Amino acid sequence: MVNALSVDLEDWYHICDFDNSVYLRDWEKHYAHLETNVCKVLSIFNQFNVHATFFIVGMIAKNSPELIKRIADAGHEVASHGFLHRRIFDMTQQEFEEDLLESKRYIEKAAGKKVIGYRAPEWSLKLNNIWALDILKKHGFRYDASAVPLSHLGGNHFELYPYEIKTKYGNIMEFPLSTFRCYWERIPFSGGLPMRITPYFYTISYAKKMNRKGHPVMFYLHPWEFDSNHIRVELPANRKFMHYCNLKSSSKKIMLLLERMEFSTVQDVLGLGNINNNKISESEKYYKYYDKFYFKSAFNCFLFIGSILLSIFLTAYLMRQYAFMLILILFTVFYWPWSLLLKKINSLFKRSIKTI
Repeated sequence: MVNALSVDLEDWYHICDFDNSVYLRDWEKHYAHLETNVCKVLSIFNQFNVHATFFIVGMIAKNSPELIKRIADAGHEVASHGFLHRRIFDMTQQEFEEDLLESKRYIEKAAGKKVIGYRAPEWSLKLNNIWALDILKKHGFRYDASAVPLSHLGGNHFELYPYEIKTKYGNIMEFPLSTFRCYWERIPFSGGLPMRITPYFYTISYAKKMNRKGHPVMFYLHPWEFDSNHIRVELPANRKFMHYCNLKSSSKKIMLLLERMEFSTVQDVLGLGNINNNKISESEKYYKYYDKFYFKSAFNCFLFIGSILLSIFLTAYLMRQYAFMLILILFTVFYWPWSLLLKKINSLFKRSIKTI
């Protein structure tokens, strides 16, 4: 089973809901970081003789066409990640179409290859903006990789594995983000923050499980995840965690996976292009994944979970009759609708300023 390997080619300041206008104007000052990180990624892919799909922010293709050319010349697929890294639900249909076409134009010009794939920034495809697929198909895109089958992100209406979606202009392939079941919800594990915090042993175990069932896994990464020293900016706590947590694990985890699993571009996995002739042969792969890395990851994970459980039991024992009260407090803190409360406070604060 061949899995899809993809790279969201964006820089560290392409953060949604963040004023990055200063960095966009001074992109040349930060280009060295981006180029270095992309070279790291290309070097790793070359080491394991695999090809990937690079979902490219169009602005980068416009400013640095030579970098995109280098990626295309190495045999990788080029696809669109929008022009300014804007989420679909932050744009009107006209704005989305203009953003899409601008990115497509600059990427194709730089790479000398046709763009047939798209991924929305922050997986922002939802049921109320499914019109984006009509626009994609209208302009010759053959697949989308923006759907997330999670209730709080894309929505549970999306299927779990690659499938066709009907549009006004014909069917388009959808390759949703790979997830696993956790009680009543699903959780991603195969890229970005989820892969950085998911223990390696679980990532490869579940990926192999999906492969045995006949389904490919969508793996994804960002060049800035290979640079733990990139500039830190002030962000809300949740976004700070998302962008900076456990960056040092990225290169090691992806190299272990590349050594033990089959990968290719998204278009090849979907059967929309020619399978790369340079794809590594099966005999050269190290298929034994129950090794020291696997067991070390499992041991550290269970040790961490065990220490948390032990701390909880010790706290409950010491508190005795107050233990149940502690559980209620923790349960309340965890499930309290903090975002709604903070939005309400913020709106009241703005209203009070206007009255003054």
